[in-house]
Amino acid sequence: MACQAPDGALQDRIDAVLDDFYTLHDTSNDPVLDAVRVAIFVEDAFGVTLAEAEIAPAHLSDRAAVRKTLQRHLAG
Repeated sequence: MACQAPDGALQDRIDAVLDDFYTLHDTSNDPVLDAVRVAIFVEDAFGVTLAEAEIAPAHLSDRAAVRKTLQRHLAG
């Protein structure tokens, strides 16, 4: 089942929250540690629970990947 794209207000909120996160946090040399940091932040900021398989660089390595992961959780 395909997820609907989030509405404009939700997309703006996602972008604003991610802007805050990436402004305040530098990346490390450990992509797995970075994914865990992003996961904790995303779960707290958006009230979602990521599956263990989503707490990985493939899903949380950059803004686009985080946005896509959040859209799956928040759309619908």
